[in-house]
Amino acid sequence: MYPAIEEIAEVFKEKSVVFHIQENDENSRIVASVIVDYTSFTVYFIANDENNDIAVRIPHFVRFKPQNHRDMIRISNRMNDKYRFCKFSVNDESESVSIEYDFAGKTDNIGEAAEEIFRRVMQIAEEAYPEFMRAIWGKQETQQTIGNVVFHDFEV
Repeated sequence: MYPAIEEIAEVFKEKSVVFHIQENDENSRIVASVIVDYTSFTVYFIANDENNDIAVRIPHFVRFKPQNHRDMIRISNRMNDKYRFCKFSVNDESESVSIEYDFAGKTDNIGEAAEEIFRRVMQIAEEAYPEFMRAIWGKQETQQTIGNVVFHDFEV
């Protein structure tokens, strides 16, 4: 197990975060399942080497149908503007939106930092989820405003 994963696991145990560790030849990861008001998802803290280089991923945060693709891009961009330190990505192959965060290389106190990022990502996911669901289940947006220009019925 990589040192960063060990340090994160120690802090998560202290803070009573429920998680388990997965290891294979390529990486070590902490897997924490989360249930919030609107949804549930899995957060992965992934280490690929001996450095404290950790990637945080929430794959398949939201799944959508092809007809919602344009709205998922639009909302992901809006969320990326609002929450600048994490990234919402639209994956065309799996028809899903993922949330990503990458720690700076050689982060000091990686365990404490990971616990803080874990809490922040949970909060962001909880706030963002209804926006995505409105796009999927509600009326589809037919216009986009950028500055003082309004675009109607366009494809991205």
